[in-house]
Amino acid sequence: MKKHDQHNDPFIPYSSNIADSEHNSFSVFFEQIHTINALCLIAGLSQILLGMSVITISILGLIQEPWLANTLTMLASISTIIGCYLVYITVSKRRDPQALLRGAMKRVIESKN
Repeated sequence: MKKHDQHNDPFIPYSSNIADSEHNSFSVFFEQIHTINALCLIAGLSQILLGMSVITISILGLIQEPWLANTLTMLASISTIIGCYLVYITVSKRRDPQALLRGAMKRVIESKN
């Protein structure tokens, strides 16, 4: 009998590869970053993507007015730089969960000596 049959809830799907999903590097990465940081990472990546697409459209000459193309290129460049900074800050905040415990143990051992 499947697990969702045991719970009598047809809305909970049965997944036979839950153990495999724990080893997926993408899911492990997002598990380490937490929810708010994942949102910041997605926002930064989308900001970079949209900024680069506006720059590409402007460089290809699809925007006919030169003043509009220059203004959009400058704004998109600033947006891309801010997106890169946001992604950098989000990724650099990723810490080892055991680092706090190791640091506390190290301080306790040093204070006892």
